Amino acid sequence: MANNEDDDEYFIPLQDQRVFGAGLKRKRVHFVPATENGPQASPPKPETPSIQDYYLSIVLPNTKSTPSPNNKQSPTTCSSSDNPPTLDPPLCPTCHLPLPSAPQKPHESTLPHQLSLPHSHPPSSLPRQHIGLQYLCAHGWDPDSRSGLGARGEGVRFPVKVRWKGDTVGLGIKGGEKVGGGVARKGGKVKKKEKLGAKEVRKLEEEGRRRGERLKNTLYGRVDVEEYLASGKE
Repeated sequence: MANNEDDDEYFIPLQDQRVFGAGLKRKRVHFVPATENGPQASPPKPETPSIQDYYLSIVLPNTKSTPSPNNKQSPTTCSSSDNPPTLDPPLCPTCHLPLPSAPQKPHESTLPHQLSLPHSHPPSSLPRQHIGLQYLCAHGWDPDSRSGLGARGEGVRFPVKVRWKGDTVGLGIKGGEKVGGGVARKGGKVKKKEKLGAKEVRKLEEEGRRRGERLKNTLYGRVDVEEYLASGKE
């Protein structure tokens, strides 16, 4: 009894289960081999000269034989019946290209049509909080219109770039010109030549030494130590 219960509860693991329809037999499909050459059209019949042309060639050998009117009209009638007149497809009013009768995708999504559409430009990058821009906008100028200043819109479209002037030389003075007894450098600064004597040199050295001592006392000095030393001196 225990063996029968184990047989009922036995199941096939998932990795060992067969795919649905694995044991079914399928009929073999017999493919028809493709032919090398497709259906060929019947070759045109050779044109044989008519009795009228043969008679004219005997009577008037120097004249060229003209085809009979029946032969003239027959190809036209056949062509008119075989090839009906084709109508021109309508044109797109935007890109002026012919619209296909059965397009694979909408004509509006094609590249020529998209290039013909008027595209919008990004807004101007000028700061809206600038007082100069606010003044111009208050007088009717639109920075996003991509037009310059003035009534005709031919003026400046972007503000003049500011360049830093880090010297005290006046405007219009170029490098190498004499300014106030000195010579201006390329950067615009004036360099004056000064000659110091022995007394001035000693004075500058003494001032530098005192400045160094003051810095040392300020940075590394202690208040309690200074008070103790001051009380000992008294």
